Amino acid sequence: AHLHKPLKPSQLFDALVGIFATSVIDEKVKRPVERLHFDPELGKRHPLRILLAEDNLVNQKVALRILEQSGYRADIASNGKETLESIARQPYDVILMDVQMPEMDGLEATRRILARWPDKKDRPRIIAMTADALESDREMCLAVGMDDYVAKPIRVAELMEALAKAEPRK
Repeated sequence: AHLHKPLKPSQLFDALVGIFATSVIDEKVKRPVERLHFDPELGKRHPLRILLAEDNLVNQKVALRILEQSGYRADIASNGKETLESIARQPYDVILMDVQMPEMDGLEATRRILARWPDKKDRPRIIAMTADALESDREMCLAVGMDDYVAKPIRVAELMEALAKAEPRK
């Protein structure tokens, strides 16, 4: 490396990193990038009526776009109360349930859904979709009665795997 005076600490750092870390950088560059694989026919092969219970507008758009590119369409509820109102109006096969929402969170909404429809055949499959990605958070969601768990940011393969477990209700 070649540096000019007066030397700035950031220049020295960059030069040293360039000299000593090239093998680490090369390994990172060579690592294959995970591609997002969407199956636009999945919604036709495995049709599901989906309710997205999510209060954050950006998260709504991301989830809707992922679902759309997989051949699904979803209705939206912005909180737990709207979720309960929506499933009272029409049947859904799957609820993608955010845990932290205003007015009524996803945990309380799930408790109320289970109280109203205790038989799994009569209620939608509830998939927790939350940024709380610790194992204890997952266990809490499943302990409340949610059927599955997908961490945010959403990984397409993980969401599709969770949706594949859902069966269309009659």
